[in-house]
Amino acid sequence: MHYQFSKKIESLQPSAIREILKATADPSVISFAAGNPAPEAFPVEAVQKMTREILEENPILALQYSVTEGYQPLRDRLVTLVKERYGIGRDFDQVLVVSGAQQGICLTAHCLLDDGDKVISESPSFIGSLNAFRSFRSQLVGVEMDDDGINIEKLEAALKANPNTKFIYTIPNFQNPTGITMSLEKRKEVYRLALQYGVLILEDNPYGELRFSGEDVPTIKSMDTEGIVIYCGSFSKVLSPGLRV
Repeated sequence: MHYQFSKKIESLQPSAIREILKATADPSVISFAAGNPAPEAFPVEAVQKMTREILEENPILALQYSVTEGYQPLRDRLVTLVKERYGIGRDFDQVLVVSGAQQGICLTAHCLLDDGDKVISESPSFIGSLNAFRSFRSQLVGVEMDDDGINIEKLEAALKANPNTKFIYTIPNFQNPTGITMSLEKRKEVYRLALQYGVLILEDNPYGELRFSGEDVPTIKSMDTEGIVIYCGSFSKVLSPGLRV
């Protein structure tokens, strides 16, 4: 029997991340290609203790279906966390708990992108996100980076040349793969241009907690007075990627 895949699926390219992870699975390989946290830093004992306590005290709650938006006490705590840590204060119903930041990125693409829509991103950028955008048959527009983040003049030129841009995708902290952190001045400019040209910003911040020195730079979301910034955070790099939160 012949199966006809959708045009969306047929347009997908093989996952570069999957191939990278195959190589990093070799114990003889010391790889800088994948963003895998050090396994010796995983909080194994703490997770074992908490899991045991939860399953002993309230196993039904832990194992039963829950609401799509996520466990309410966790969402409540996340509101407090991001407000204290990043200066982001939003209403409760604007926080979703998803299976890793990658799902948040895919959900954003699913909600916003139609065939032929443009997504502007830093160039180079995280291949997992770019593949997610391509899967919705959008067109990617890459903008070169400077030592302090995306080139603002070229970003504005891209916005002018692509009026059907749905959003700007950016990783402002320790950008993947360059490691560049966007300056405060450029974050303000990115937000200003998004407002001026009527596009959204998808701010991906999985690496923000990995700073060892220097001062944190305010998130673009913390500047967002108009509700145009979608913010994705993650515990994958500071707790464990297997938790998918």
